[in-house]
Amino acid sequence: MNLPSCCSRPSSSEPPARLNHKNILNLIAFIANIVLVYGIGNAGWIGTPTNGELSDKYQTIVTPNSSAFSIWAVIYVFQALFAIGQLLPKFRAVDMVQKGVGYWHCLVVTMQIGWTFTFAYEVIEASLYYTESDGSLWEFWLLRFPFAIHGGWITAASALNVNVQVVSMEQPSDVQLAVGIISLAVLHAISVWVLFNIPRPNWTIACVLSWALGWIYNELQDPLDMIKDTFSADTISGVAYAAVAVAAGIIPLQILIRLLLLVRPSWNPYKSAAVVDNADEEQSLKESLKEQDDVG
Repeated sequence: MNLPSCCSRPSSSEPPARLNHKNILNLIAFIANIVLVYGIGNAGWIGTPTNGELSDKYQTIVTPNSSAFSIWAVIYVFQALFAIGQLLPKFRAVDMVQKGVGYWHCLVVTMQIGWTFTFAYEVIEASLYYTESDGSLWEFWLLRFPFAIHGGWITAASALNVNVQVVSMEQPSDVQLAVGIISLAVLHAISVWVLFNIPRPNWTIACVLSWALGWIYNELQDPLDMIKDTFSADTISGVAYAAVAVAAGIIPLQILIRLLLLVRPSWNPYKSAAVVDNADEEQSLKESLKEQDDVG
């Protein structure tokens, strides 16, 4: 079976590729992320308030229940698998690691660590990012899923950070409500975009956004006194229903897409991409054989 070009490996007759600086930097970035983000943001090692304490201080109308943040355990587990897996001979030189992930992992970790420091010192600024994912299906869990789930959560967290900024600036309740509603609309738009308007639908990001929105609804069932004092009961209920409606709507969208792909396999973007990748691989092989014949 031909492998897509994005996942190409040296042939078994060639010696395994050596570790390079990108492999080492990915490992260092993961360790720094665990030590600094967890140590400062969650454990308060340098004596600053934890992220949880600051989240309560700057409670917003779209702050999810604290249980939502348990997703970090999943993120760290799969990023640990990536950090270790990309050191192995089988994966260290694949294009997904060297060209796809490249330096992006290090950059994201650097920004996340910086956000943890600034949040701990209560310099609340919106942080914005990313995750671009590409590669073969069989590499999904090791090389793609860790970044897709992280990207989905950072997207939700970025929307929350905008609301935190508004609260920290002591804006009136109508401004807070407007920003909260816009945030829900943006998250819904992103979920639709990653499912419909990119070459390969990203189910993971959409599911993570649904997770975050569901926990926003859960939190608003029994909000903190700060929220009760700022917004009326009808407003709180309205935002809660909006959040759960968006969260519940994302899953049927995914089911609809999957059913359409079953009915119309030709619409499957993964299949189309694989055909293109294999065609490129075969063309490259033909050119290589032709060059060898010319030399002979």
